[in-house]
Amino acid sequence: SQIYIACKNGRVDQALSLGFLLCWIAGDLTNFIGCYLTNQLPIQIVTAIFYVNMDIIMISQFVYYKLKNQKMTKCKVFQ
Repeated sequence: SQIYIACKNGRVDQALSLGFLLCWIAGDLTNFIGCYLTNQLPIQIVTAIFYVNMDIIMISQFVYYKLKNQKMTKCKVFQ
């Protein structure tokens, strides 16, 4: 639902910080690596992959809306 709301209002770059998102993906990546190296149950590995994918989507949204909002701000300045 976080991803949907961010797309709907276009303000994800104001709601989260890039540092927070990078720490979040680092934690989920280490969780996945740990699950893989210790031969956890397949559902645990699939869940870890799911979380990493959601992190990638959220970081992509952050970057997209950050750039989009910067361009909008520049356009408003020149008008």
